[in-house]
Amino acid sequence: MEWKHNKTMRTDIKIDFVAQPLPGHLFPQLQLAKYAQSQGMKNLRFLSCPKMRTAVESAGIGFLPILADREKEVLDIAAHHDQVLDSYIELLRVMNEALSVQEQFVTELRNYWKANRPDLVIVDFLSPFAGVVAYELGIPWWTAVTSPSVIESPKGTPAYLGGLEPPKSLLGKWRDALGRVWIHTLKNYVFFRFRKKLQPLGFTSVYREDGTERMYSNDVILGFGIGELEFEDRGLPKAWHWIGPCLERPILDHHVAPKYESGKKHILVAPGTQIRWAKERAEQICREVAKHMPDCIFHFVLNVLNDPTLQEPRKEDNLHVYGYIPFTPESFKNYDVIINMGGIGVMYTAIAAGVPQLMVPQGFEQFDCAARIHVGGLGLRSCGTPRGMADEINKLLKNDWYHRQADEYRQIAERYNPGKAFVDLVQKKFS
Repeated sequence: MEWKHNKTMRTDIKIDFVAQPLPGHLFPQLQLAKYAQSQGMKNLRFLSCPKMRTAVESAGIGFLPILADREKEVLDIAAHHDQVLDSYIELLRVMNEALSVQEQFVTELRNYWKANRPDLVIVDFLSPFAGVVAYELGIPWWTAVTSPSVIESPKGTPAYLGGLEPPKSLLGKWRDALGRVWIHTLKNYVFFRFRKKLQPLGFTSVYREDGTERMYSNDVILGFGIGELEFEDRGLPKAWHWIGPCLERPILDHHVAPKYESGKKHILVAPGTQIRWAKERAEQICREVAKHMPDCIFHFVLNVLNDPTLQEPRKEDNLHVYGYIPFTPESFKNYDVIINMGGIGVMYTAIAAGVPQLMVPQGFEQFDCAARIHVGGLGLRSCGTPRGMADEINKLLKNDWYHRQADEYRQIAERYNPGKAFVDLVQKKFS
């Protein structure tokens, strides 16, 4: 993508980006920073674990390591210790572990920003304590949200309840109302459960007086998504801005390019997650589905970097297991169907590529992504059995309606320009 430098804008604004050390969280913010840099804004810096240093500095952007001595602990929490988060009790356990590093996180941020104060902080929605520190120091802060479902809905169909679809009856509306009450009550319970750890860190309540959630900015929330994919007006906060999905990824020149066979249908199986158990389960399901469809070629992606044992694909009949394939629209366009077993990043990449999806959700907001794909006609929500998945893939391959819907949303996605939207908001804020 070529960007033109705007000579009339303010370029002296210091912006710090605080991001989780995970590609799906840091790379979208990196895309915004690269666009801002192309417009002449040079005072940009990322704060994350050392693992992400190379990706950031290769773009010519400053990097400051944070939680360097506890990086493995942070990454293990993100991967959920190989355990399936199949209950809210398990989620509470993981949250308890995550809170164990927050005191040091807050201390490091406070010290950094007292010594080198930025004009604006962009905070990953999974790092809300960065917003707390910024607020404490009087620094403007915005939230970057890659998963719109995390924002609580004061009206409409609530998320995080197994992927509910819009109601078709009065009973369904009552279901939604009860669901919203449940989510609201659960969040208050979680705060009460962890209040002794949260309050000393500056997190005094779940909600502000106006009802908005304290963990998200009350100024600007950058929504990395497509508003047209939402069911209805969910009552998103006034701070919310749909800026579009950020799908750029650093180019890795050492990966083996996939091979495509003429006359064959190619199916990409994209776990799109750092959770190890999810990748293992996805590969096993894919192996069984491939047996039912010998005329199709399946590419399963582990997305494991710098592993010499994965430089060449592992082939098992019509299943080819790759260590790495770039999750970009350009790469996805080579496939006839995307089996999405990972979530929102893969979902938006497939939308931008105009390829129908078979959604196989495995946890939390992934079910809400599947509901939106199904309702929008962009694909199917899978039953999850290998035989059933094979039938669903055949339906997506043969029914042109899904391809027309996918192409329509591809055109919608092209209307968004996340980098420009971000820079315009920054300039408006500091004009």
